[in-house]
Amino acid sequence: MTAPEDPPTRIGNRYRLEERIGAGAMGAVWLGTDELLNRPVALKELLAAAARGNGAEGAEEARQRLMREGRIGARLQHPHVISMFDVVIHEERPWLVMEYLPSQSLAAVLSTKGPMEPRAAADMGRQVADGLAAAHVAGVVHRDVKPGNVLIGEDGRVKLTDFGVSRAVDDVQLTRTGLIAGTPAFLAPEIARGHEPAAPSDVFALGATLFAAVEGVPPFGLDDNAYALLHKVATGEVDPPQQAGPLAPVLMRLLAKEPEDRPTAAQARDQLALVAAGRDEPVAAAAAVAPRPTVRAAAAPPRRPEPGPGTVVAGAPAGAPPRRSRRRVLVAVLAALVVAGGVVTALVLGNTGGTQGQAAAPVVPTSEPAPTTEAAPTTTAAPTTAPTTTAAPTTAPAAQAVDAVSFVQNYYALLPGNTDAAWVQLSPQAQAASGGRSGFDNFYGGLQSVTLSNARQVGEGTVEADVLFVGDDGSRDPARYRFVVSDEGGSPVIQSFTRF
Repeated sequence: MTAPEDPPTRIGNRYRLEERIGAGAMGAVWLGTDELLNRPVALKELLAAAARGNGAEGAEEARQRLMREGRIGARLQHPHVISMFDVVIHEERPWLVMEYLPSQSLAAVLSTKGPMEPRAAADMGRQVADGLAAAHVAGVVHRDVKPGNVLIGEDGRVKLTDFGVSRAVDDVQLTRTGLIAGTPAFLAPEIARGHEPAAPSDVFALGATLFAAVEGVPPFGLDDNAYALLHKVATGEVDPPQQAGPLAPVLMRLLAKEPEDRPTAAQARDQLALVAAGRDEPVAAAAAVAPRPTVRAAAAPPRRPEPGPGTVVAGAPAGAPPRRSRRRVLVAVLAALVVAGGVVTALVLGNTGGTQGQAAAPVVPTSEPAPTTEAAPTTTAAPTTAPTTTAAPTTAPAAQAVDAVSFVQNYYALLPGNTDAAWVQLSPQAQAASGGRSGFDNFYGGLQSVTLSNARQVGEGTVEADVLFVGDDGSRDPARYRFVVSDEGGSPVIQSFTRF
């Protein structure tokens, strides 16, 4: 028997190893200290013995996979993705230097505490979906979303980790022919049938992870026979969850058999945020009638970033550093009409930004199409001339009683220090989409400054401006936003916001 190799005490003449905190078939993770910056870090090593055991070809593939994980991690700086700091070559083997998050994996939490309460699972899923949305915008498919790769921090933050089998648009294929990357119990049906992983596959895996979080087992169960399990997965037939409660409608959309029937990661994030905030009815309606999102080729980013809860705009997500994800608030209005003959028709006034992929409620069919001249009266419905690319609510004209530009400027002048005063200047929709009060406070608690510039009014109650978020670690997230200021209950509020 070969004696285990003594680990080095210092990597790259900068990182001191403290203790091993995790290990797998090919690598181990250590808690270390960055002696230059005096901060804890996590270091992932490629085990020399494991690499040698796979022969020269296997060892090179393992090294390349670890290096690829480092490259992908470096391009994904996001509050819900473990940050990549450095790659160090030590004794001809690569070591990844990553953010250290005091945490447990979701797998460990479920093993010790059992299934989660549905709203808690929805809040966790919202954060994972936010990280996935950022990855997909960057052209990265994770390919192995599962409870073991979801970290739940001691402070409540949730982060996605282990992009070791991920693929980026400009990466070459490293997985050898005949091998499937990912964990069978959480694979999407199309992957089990031999198709290439893509963004919708990650969304299914997120749904499978949340299913396991509330039900205790994955949607296709567990089986020691990987081939038998793959056969079950390939059928794509998922029995409805029994313990999911208000999470069930969104969960079944995530677990749709066909990729085009699933929401995007950004849309999933938005719907999960509503469940977490206790707004079940809008979620159920959206899950029932939302149009199918456009599915692009494998690993291709969406045409335009999808905004949603957890975006660094008027509201704020859970997590510390600034994010690059996007958000658009869904404003849904249902107007009841009584037309000739006593027929009641439901009129849905929809998507505030045209990209959300959700509607507020189904249209009740009638025997004949309703005449266009009998649309909702202007006293009860939004004007038909409202641009589809803005989120202006029906109350926006009331915002003219205040200077919308000054209101937005004063709002950001409160942040990041005075979250109490800023919070009450958001509408209930914006508060819910911000991940609730805890997400709002956690986000701004991780910033050292917020700067608003170039603010200008572009319509009634509508302001565009540039916002720069600077994290405690010095990271910078500049972006342009559109805010809609409206009157709610006699006081102006930021009704909605959009990141361009």
